[in-house]
Amino acid sequence: MRVIIFCTLTLLILSAACRQDANLHLPYEGDRIVLNTFIQADSPVYIRVTRSEPVAVLNDLQFDELPQARVTLLENGVHFAPVHWQQINGRGYFVSELPARPGQRYTVTVAAAGLTPVSGSDSLPAQPVIHSLSAQRTANSIRFILEDPAAATNYYRIRLYKADSVDGVIQPYQKIDFRLDPAYNNNFADIISDSYYKDVVIHDERIAGKKVLLVLQTRDQVNYDYIVAEVSGLSESGYKYLQSLHNQVENGQDSTNILGQPIKVYTNIENGYGIVAGLHASRISCRVR
Repeated sequence: MRVIIFCTLTLLILSAACRQDANLHLPYEGDRIVLNTFIQADSPVYIRVTRSEPVAVLNDLQFDELPQARVTLLENGVHFAPVHWQQINGRGYFVSELPARPGQRYTVTVAAAGLTPVSGSDSLPAQPVIHSLSAQRTANSIRFILEDPAAATNYYRIRLYKADSVDGVIQPYQKIDFRLDPAYNNNFADIISDSYYKDVVIHDERIAGKKVLLVLQTRDQVNYDYIVAEVSGLSESGYKYLQSLHNQVENGQDSTNILGQPIKVYTNIENGYGIVAGLHASRISCRVR
């Protein structure tokens, strides 16, 4: 088992100072629907629907949206709630009228003119149990306890945030770069990364059924008033997707490997691309002392 770090999706950046062009022939199976959604318990479902296209230009992330697509959301095989097209921060999403419910299985189907219909489904995992968050000002260490249930295989995504108190409510406002501290996380001693990231994804193989103290080392000193720790339980499909995405990005970011070996991102979409995955987040906060 390896610790997998989830980075924001980017294409290959070959150099900050120069540009290299290469003529590549990459297999393309024709235009397909790309369906992406991470379904969060107790939140409306946000569904991103686009059209695939052949890779022609590096750093070109502009994919055609399909606002006229017919999108259906099912819960345990039964129609759940209508979805409506919305523009959010410059991107289009189909958004459900009702929030997803913990422990349920959701299926998304999409049909669009001239394209093969697609579908994907996944279940929402259990909510992680975390507590006892602490941090010390001017130090580089944040700690909390994660209790892993023994009855199932579990996958987690960890995030840390700087936070402020707004009208008595702790509100996160910026992600913190961190890594698992190699001096304390004995369960992951042989798989800890030397780099700092904003997202860390782990499998519970080494900690199954245990109560574990996670010690996270921040890149910069803790010099803010509040911290929020977020741990999201991931479905297996969500974990595989983030793992393969990480592998693709890391492969592309290797400056000594200009063309790298192609890595296919995991998908559970029938007749298309993308991911339908479940997650269930827990957040705790504390004042920095």
